Amino acid sequence: MAYFVGMLMPEERALLFRACWDHPVAKCRRCRCSFRIELAADLFQRLSHLRPRCRIDLTDAAGEHLLSCAAATTLAAQRACADAQTIFATAADLRKEAQRFRDAAGAARAESEAARYAREDVPDSPTET
Repeated sequence: MAYFVGMLMPEERALLFRACWDHPVAKCRRCRCSFRIELAADLFQRLSHLRPRCRIDLTDAAGEHLLSCAAATTLAAQRACADAQTIFATAADLRKEAQRFRDAAGAARAESEAARYAREDVPDSPTET
């Protein structure tokens, strides 16, 4: 079953290099040889994982490996957790900043209302008739 058409996404390639550097990531259906991440690439034909000798495209096999590899799954989960923590921290910072803006807006509104009431309380100067 082919999920990966053409080239792997940059994130997928990075995950292969980080998690799967020490074990085979693809097996050639023709010669039954297993390959690590030292596969060749053909950027003109948009093929990212070619068998070095016969140039058979092994992108699908490398992509399927990513879906089944425990090391890649663990690393991807760790990355997702780190990303979630970053998002959570950013959201907390944004909430604090929004609260500062609300406080500043409330203070400005209070000052504006106080100034308006002060103008309304000033008696009009008597006019001569």
